[in-house]
Amino acid sequence: MDLGYLEGLIGALRELPHWLKRVLVYGLLLACVLSGLKAYQHLRSKISIEYDARGTQTYGGDLGGRGLELKLAETGSDKREVSAILKAIQKHGGQNRQFPGDSYELVRSTSEEFLHLTLVRGLKKIVVTPDEKGFSVSVSSVPVALIHLSAKGPIKGNLWISMQKQGVPTTLIQEFADVFQWSVDFLTETQDGDRFAMTWSERHSPDGRVWGRTIEAGVYDGRVAGRSLGIQFMDGYYDARGESLQSMFLKAPLSYRRISSYFSSSRYHPILKKRRPHHGIDYAAPYGTPVSAIGSGVVARKGYLGAIGNAVEVRHNGTYTTLYGHLKAFAKGIAHGVRVRQGQVLGYVGSTGLSTGPHLHFQFSQNGRPVNFMRIRTPRERSVPKAKMAEFAALRERRLREMGEFQTELTAKESAATAAHKKRQKT
Repeated sequence: MDLGYLEGLIGALRELPHWLKRVLVYGLLLACVLSGLKAYQHLRSKISIEYDARGTQTYGGDLGGRGLELKLAETGSDKREVSAILKAIQKHGGQNRQFPGDSYELVRSTSEEFLHLTLVRGLKKIVVTPDEKGFSVSVSSVPVALIHLSAKGPIKGNLWISMQKQGVPTTLIQEFADVFQWSVDFLTETQDGDRFAMTWSERHSPDGRVWGRTIEAGVYDGRVAGRSLGIQFMDGYYDARGESLQSMFLKAPLSYRRISSYFSSSRYHPILKKRRPHHGIDYAAPYGTPVSAIGSGVVARKGYLGAIGNAVEVRHNGTYTTLYGHLKAFAKGIAHGVRVRQGQVLGYVGSTGLSTGPHLHFQFSQNGRPVNFMRIRTPRERSVPKAKMAEFAALRERRLREMGEFQTELTAKESAATAAHKKRQKT
């Protein structure tokens, strides 16, 4: 501020009548009081304060993103006390990570003396009390209740919207698709009128927070996809007969828009202008779409392979190999001899080689001979051990009842749907 201006302002104030000077002074004092009250109310809004009959003060609330250090300082702890409390918590195994909804309760005497602090951090309860050496800390687990829920309904539009309408948590919708990824292609095989059913468990802490959800069983009944059942048992999901849902190969190597060319012994080539065998499947997809290995194996070839452009060949075992062509680029780390896992990205959709647009040329070979991937029945990874079948059967019946399904109906429909699905594939 300009010094001359300030001197002029002071001179003008001196010339004011005495009564007006008093009004200004009282007005300034009132403004200071109101400002202090506002700041206090702001603090009260952040910290719940209660007083019991003995006069102790209890502060509590949500830790939010401000952290315990600020809460202690706001309620009267000096820097030394704050540091000692935080070190004691860390020393005795109190976790530092914060979760949404974490809370605290701090009790002080009327003279602001620290009496005890209780923290709920995730699934840990941490209690801090003063002792002759400083502070003692006890850490215990928060009890968790297991809640069982279920949902079922028709498919209209797509799986995601249909399951959301029935109250299925969004995280479980993707998990449901993952459970059935080896038997149902949810991009192309879902139809209006299909239906789903599912039961799952949730882990709830006393403060209402959810600490994980697990799909216990699911059913997808589709006109094109057929009927699939998945029961969570031991280390995976199994069908009604106790066979693992996890197959040796995924249903498709990418998320695609459509199949532009099918496996054929005679197809008209749009560039060469003549008919020739097309021993693969062309999946149309946007440039850069990730392409994944349909099964675990070893990279047998990687590079520019003539007409199919940039390509990767994966040998899965002594029987099966797969080829992924017309790639725009290869994924980092993909090289000859490298071991890849099922679902690992090999490269990205492009249009290299003899190609009229972005797509993936996918070829599946058995004993060195190309075969139609859409007609093979891929081997299952494992099945329920015979010694566990009685236990599995009892669990299966219970899960079916929870979903409103019946085993006799399921087996009959599953067999009919499977037969119809195979018939459609042959035509």
